[in-house]
Amino acid sequence: MSHVPGYDPRTAAAVGTGLVSYPSTYQGVKNGTYGTTVGTSVTVPQGNVTYRAQPGAGAGRKKSGKNFPKTLKVFSCANKHPISALKELRADAQFEVICTYHTPAGAAIVVNTTIDGVVYQGEGTSGQIAKAIAAHKALMGMNATDHSMLQQVVDYEEQKKLVMDRISVWQELQAKKENRKLEQEKQQKEKAERKKQAAQVRSAKENELNQANKKKENNGSPTAGDGSAHLDYGYLLFRYGPDVSETTEKLEEKTELGCFQFKCALKVQGFTFESTCTSKKGARNQAVKLALDAFAANPPPVVNEKKRKIPFKRNNEGEEYTPIEPVEFQDKLAEKCWNFVTEKTATIISQLKIRRNLVVIVKVEGKEDLENCEIVSFGNGTLLVKKENMSCDGNVINDCTAESLALRAFRRYLLDQVELCLTGKSSIYTKDRSGGKCSIKKSVKFFLYTNSCPMGDCRAISAKPPPTSAMDTSNPDNQAPESNVKSDAKSEPMETDNASAKPVKGWMPQKVSKVEDLGKITFFSTSSDFGSSETTSAYCEETSHCIVSPSDKLALRQACGVQGSILFSLSNPVYISHYFINRSFNEAAISRALFLRTKGSHVKVGKDVPVEPKFTKVNWKATRLVEKRTKWGLIWAKNHEVEILFTPHGKQYHKDKQDAVQKALAGDVTSYLAPSEYCTRALFTACVNVCKKAKKSYPQKYSVNKSANTWYRNLKTTVLEHMKTSGLGEWSVNPCKPDY
Repeated sequence: MSHVPGYDPRTAAAVGTGLVSYPSTYQGVKNGTYGTTVGTSVTVPQGNVTYRAQPGAGAGRKKSGKNFPKTLKVFSCANKHPISALKELRADAQFEVICTYHTPAGAAIVVNTTIDGVVYQGEGTSGQIAKAIAAHKALMGMNATDHSMLQQVVDYEEQKKLVMDRISVWQELQAKKENRKLEQEKQQKEKAERKKQAAQVRSAKENELNQANKKKENNGSPTAGDGSAHLDYGYLLFRYGPDVSETTEKLEEKTELGCFQFKCALKVQGFTFESTCTSKKGARNQAVKLALDAFAANPPPVVNEKKRKIPFKRNNEGEEYTPIEPVEFQDKLAEKCWNFVTEKTATIISQLKIRRNLVVIVKVEGKEDLENCEIVSFGNGTLLVKKENMSCDGNVINDCTAESLALRAFRRYLLDQVELCLTGKSSIYTKDRSGGKCSIKKSVKFFLYTNSCPMGDCRAISAKPPPTSAMDTSNPDNQAPESNVKSDAKSEPMETDNASAKPVKGWMPQKVSKVEDLGKITFFSTSSDFGSSETTSAYCEETSHCIVSPSDKLALRQACGVQGSILFSLSNPVYISHYFINRSFNEAAISRALFLRTKGSHVKVGKDVPVEPKFTKVNWKATRLVEKRTKWGLIWAKNHEVEILFTPHGKQYHKDKQDAVQKALAGDVTSYLAPSEYCTRALFTACVNVCKKAKKSYPQKYSVNKSANTWYRNLKTTVLEHMKTSGLGEWSVNPCKPDY
């Protein structure tokens, strides 16, 4: 707000003259230009001025031009609303509601406004009235011009009385509430005390009654001798039967307390044992104890040994298996995945689509409902390519396990979505503000369903917790970190090396491992016929393949993102948020294998940081038995064809030659094979085409692209170095370096 130079309202108010003396700078540029009034004083009304005065105003002809300021304006509060007047005088004035009191009669509101460090308070039955009173007080405190002529919005004294009355009513209500709460707490304590006293009286009466009657000793259960177990009459029959008989009779004489007595005579293979007790069962149990104690030192002629039970083999041939009706979300999702894959592979002969290990990637946009779930890729397989068939040209898929195939197809789907995003079409991606990369929308999540449990460390369990170094080395207390993974699956019991430990009925142990081997990197074993076996173990130069287990690959992807190095130049990291596993698993083992052991090596890449996944057990199954091992695999991504893979060679088999599969296997199968659309070379070519369409720079070779992604390379190197220094082993080195 502008003031006339040389004018001080406080001084003017004290003097009362309202005269202003202008500095020499306001007395003209040239001598005699402004008439005879130059250098004289100008009469200015008291108050706040919003514009400058015109030099020489009222003397001679009216001048105009850039050197002549506008006409003087004076602020006045006359006939103005207090709030409007305060805002006009001080545009930066703000009101703050200090407190509000609600009563049945209405509200009482207190408002503050601060002007030049001075706080002015207003009280009213509404916020507007309270603000008006606070504004009025502020204008009075500032000694604003004509503040006594402000509009009287309400009767201020009446408002003050109403506010004080309502505050008193509110205080009374609060006091009543507090008293009521204290009274309820007191009543609850008294009720609990009465219950406690009644329970004590009832317990005392029961104890007194039991002591007086003593109808049974030890509740009729057998008592153990020195060093013997709690054995009963059934064990005696099994061990020394069937020549066992007993006779129990009631005696006439009673105990000192007046209780009846019973006598039991037990005959075992001609040996007689007698016992007396206040109950029939107690007398027999004592006789059984005497017999067992005697036979422990001197066995009778006949001693029965426990026979090994031969499990009953059910013949399922000819029986049709009917799956359970899914009720839970995870079971419905499993059924949807299985039915979708069945529909997609309907034209493939059964010999080539055995779904021994099936992995499906599901996109969920919005709420986690079955209607919002869309299947975007799947893979099926359990084997690897033969070592001699690996190549450096990128036309061979080396890892044909279901997890690797599903993620490979998922990257093909992500590449299509990036292309849609960069061309301005509907996609699951959004462009970053910098324009460099694309990011997954916040409403989009990805689930992974598998009808098995990933091979490797996910199946490794032990009774003892692993050392701290095998999990999260960032734990400052040098203790085994606790898992925060939320899961709907019940924790499975740990398999131990102790033969006496009995697992829960119906639970199949996964893989017994030593404590020092938990969390370590494992490798597939080689096979001359299939390329690899379905077992994993620590690396051995003679028997191990150069490819690590699916558990290790998923752990690395959970830290670096499933998009891989090809897509990292276009897409920010993408993570799996939830695993649905159609097999019994140990929650501690699977959370360690897929997340905890790499947790200490996280390197944040922008706003996208590794996600801690959830794990849920799926009960629904499409088939009763696990299908046989096969050399064939399946791979599919949305908007692409389903491919049949011959895993020993890592290439696709021509779908139009399915009928000649036996002839192909008997002869030269390579003539029936071709590079897959999902191989690394094909994915890199598709990525280059996307970069060309979006007019982005791209490297000419895949090897250059892989080393050029500095962030991804550093992130992966950090994770692998962390696992190595933690004692979990070294990552495999691919003998076939890419040269394309």
